[in-house]
Amino acid sequence: MSDIERSNGGDHNGLKLSDAALRLIEEKKILAEHSIPTKRTPNILRTKILPDHQRQKILVTGGAGFVGSHLVDKLMMDGQEVIVLDNLFTGSKKNIEHWMHHPNFSLVVHDITEPIRIEVDQIYHLACPASPPHYQYNPVKTIKTSTIGTLHMLGLAKRVKARILLSSTSEIYGDPKIHPQPESYWGNVNTIGPRACYDEGKRVAETMMYAYRDQNNVDVRVARIFNTFGPRMHPNDGRVVSNFIIQSLQDIDLTIYGDGSQTRSFQYVSDLVRGLHALMNGNYDQPVNLGNPDEYSIKNFASKIKDLTGSKSVIKHLPKTEDDPTQRRPDIATAKRELQWEPNVTVEEGLQQTITFFKSIIDEAGEIKPTGPGASKPQAKQESNKRPRTK
Repeated sequence: MSDIERSNGGDHNGLKLSDAALRLIEEKKILAEHSIPTKRTPNILRTKILPDHQRQKILVTGGAGFVGSHLVDKLMMDGQEVIVLDNLFTGSKKNIEHWMHHPNFSLVVHDITEPIRIEVDQIYHLACPASPPHYQYNPVKTIKTSTIGTLHMLGLAKRVKARILLSSTSEIYGDPKIHPQPESYWGNVNTIGPRACYDEGKRVAETMMYAYRDQNNVDVRVARIFNTFGPRMHPNDGRVVSNFIIQSLQDIDLTIYGDGSQTRSFQYVSDLVRGLHALMNGNYDQPVNLGNPDEYSIKNFASKIKDLTGSKSVIKHLPKTEDDPTQRRPDIATAKRELQWEPNVTVEEGLQQTITFFKSIIDEAGEIKPTGPGASKPQAKQESNKRPRTK
């Protein structure tokens, strides 16, 4: 009689259960080596197996969002233990469901404006609505997220002696008078305008980071992130890339607010993730611009997306939104010097990937009406301005 049979009193049903348990253990071991394919993330992402003494416990606030979920992919593939903290206001479980089975991954649905106690080695603090329609939807909440939320994360970092990285923004430069914008530029920001809840919130978050560094010896990093795009962007975030692609794919008017002469620089999300990771794990603790210096006028960018999608959309100009910056382009000399980082994905390559993603979103959800400059909710499909495509 085998040991397994003996442990189950010779019961063959017990033996079968034990065999099933062994198979389950083996399956869990296999599942711990990679992600599970999902509709949102169909590719299998393989994870390294690290010994306990090398594996870090890393907290990502806002980890179910666009940028956060891509950062989670990087950390999981590196073999780290990842805890996502997200209230799912703009984030989505769909962005991270391919990791939900993995023993190194945890999701905590929590609002960072409320305190939390947890043990971690590093904190990537990304939580905050980042598109104008989202952060203007509840300006007071946006301010609380950038201030109270950041205080809570800094307090956590102080208590557990974790390094913390703040995802700041190019919006702290406001409507810049210096072009391109270096980190030494103090900015030109309207403190009471419609964008101020986000701009000023991030500015004071940076101030708090360095106050905690200087007073409490907290190890800090600050990334000033410029316009970023890629798969998993929220389809109704109202940003230039998502709006133009959704409009082009549906052959509806491409809406430009103003004459289209305002400029932006666009980086692909994988480049940003590389930059965040390099900043977190490097020795430089001053603010660093992370962006692509490749600059486009909004009008030319709309034409580019229209061409890439083969759209029959017509470009339509609407009144300019208040405090819309006239130009935006990063000076990335610091990132090159201190992080040996610069973008390596061209805008066109990134757009092709993003267009493919939004095609799948439209196929899944039906037609989508892009969000306008106000904090409006997504609306049902409308047929009035749609132009039929020829096959």
